[in-house]
Formats: sequence, structure tokens, C-alpha cells
Amino acid sequence: MTPTAGVPIGRVAPVNPVTARRGVVCGAHVVAAGGAGCLLWAFSVPGVAVLLAAAAVAVLGVAVLLWTVGAQLSHSAGRTWPGWLPVAPAMAVVVLALLVTGVPLRARWALSRDAFETVVAELPQRRSATGFDRVRVPATVGSYRITTAYLVPGGVVFYEENGAFFDDAGFAYLPDGPTASLANGSFESPVFRPLGAGWYRWTASW
Repeated sequence: MTPTAGVPIGRVAPVNPVTARRGVVCGAHVVAAGGAGCLLWAFSVPGVAVLLAAAAVAVLGVAVLLWTVGAQLSHSAGRTWPGWLPVAPAMAVVVLALLVTGVPLRARWALSRDAFETVVAELPQRRSATGFDRVRVPATVGSYRITTAYLVPGGVVFYEENGAFFDDAGFAYLPDGPTASLANGSFESPVFRPLGAGWYRWTASW
């Protein structure tokens, strides 16, 4: 092996500070992008994917640490305002705006809605339901994992596997809108939020 120029044999070549700084900065943004993607996906369900959201927050914490180290290295090199510095904060603002406006859920739902409507069309007559009548549906509908579904008066209720912390969550097709009669001992205090065309996402205690 040819020794590095200017470095005695047997000694490790010193780390190039520019290369080190670029590696930290690049790593910070790659980790931040991965964490942001996981966080957006965690909130693309009708409730929240708690474990994925917690992991995403931890990953974003690592990204903040790397970003801080990169900023310190740049400052030590005399670059008080490097061009990459505002990229991560801008990314954070965009992610926050997407979460606040519910874009992850609505975008994923838009891609899955046709699959749900196909399932609903193949179910028995909904108006014949007198309570929560369990029906068989595919385990995966669109990009969502469904644990169970029920025919209810005036519609269909789907349970999504992630839930909402300690509550249940899912989707419902209620073309005439939700009614107070849907609440029961295992579907307590349901909260429905419209998705359009008779579809709702819901959370409920159990």
C-alpha cells in the first residue's frame, strides 16, 4: 500500500476538516429527511401510528444534533452563515405545515379511496343493519391495514390497525352523515371528521 503523501508510515492521516464538515452536514440532512418522512407517514392514518411517530421524533433529534455539530464546525472554520444552514429549519416549517393542514392523511386517503369504495359496493345492503353487524373485508384496503369492519345503520365502519393512542380509529362510509345512535359501549363518544362524499375518519373510546 502506498503511504499517504506527507504522512509517516504507521501513522493515520489526519481527517480533512472540510471533508468532515461536509459529511456531518450531509448526514444531518439525510437523517432529517428520513425522520420527516416517517413522521408524515405516522400521521397519514385516521388516528396516529404512535410507535412510528416516536421513532421519527428520535431520528429528528439525531438530525438536530448533527445539524448543530455541522453549524459549530462551520463557525470554527470562519463560515458564520453557510448556505446550507436554513435548509433544515425550512424543512421543519414545511413538515409542520403539512401536519397542521392534514395533508399526509388526505393524500394517502385519496390514493386509497377507490379501494374502499369497491369494498363498500360489494357489501350487503347497509340499511338493513340494526346495530354493529360484523362483515368480512380484506385485511388491506388501499394502503391501510383494516382489522375489522361493521355494517351500521346507514353505512359501514372500518377499524384501522394503528388506532389513536389508547382509542380506536378508522374510516366510515355514512352517506347520510353520522348519528348519535352509532355510539355504544364499545364505540364510545365517536368523533367524525369529514373526508368528502360521505366518507369520514373517526376516533372513539372503547
